[in-house]
Amino acid sequence: MNLKILSYFFFVGVFLLITFSSLFAEEKKIPLNASERKLLEQSRIEVPSHYIEAHDFEGEMASGKKASLADFSGKFLILNFWATWCSPCLKEMPDLDQVYQSLGPENLTVLAVSMGESRERVRKFLKKRNYSFPVMTDPEMEITRLYGVRNIPITYLVDPSGVIIGRALGPREWSEPKLLKFFRSRMNRQAG
Repeated sequence: MNLKILSYFFFVGVFLLITFSSLFAEEKKIPLNASERKLLEQSRIEVPSHYIEAHDFEGEMASGKKASLADFSGKFLILNFWATWCSPCLKEMPDLDQVYQSLGPENLTVLAVSMGESRERVRKFLKKRNYSFPVMTDPEMEITRLYGVRNIPITYLVDPSGVIIGRALGPREWSEPKLLKFFRSRMNRQAG
């Protein structure tokens, strides 16, 4: 009899602990205010429904150096997945470069991850263009899979704290004034 009572109280205690700990647990929120959410949504940039930290990864830059997401910690990051054969990707790359030249590289980085192509192919492609932002190669598509990329171009906006605050599927006009103002406000918030 005592064992049944003890078992009962044990299970009730565990149930209450789980119930109340989830009620009082502090849920992390996406660091965006209502006007920032609206601006992103008007720019066809999807705001995540819940708090998501960007997955760290390591890869080889087109230059041959190794780099990881952590190397860009503390900066606003525009993480773009693309390929040399993707015409919509190529359409937005000059715009991404304009953003990088205007606002980076101290507080903002555009990191373009070339998916499924060799470093040599990407280097040949880049030789014909004058992009100033860093380019990482992902020949085995490990980073691509980590981020669940199926269609390109796709771009993630990563807050300086490492939180994903937006995702854009398809090309965008990244240098449009309202987005530049948004990027500056996020950078100023981090610097201040």
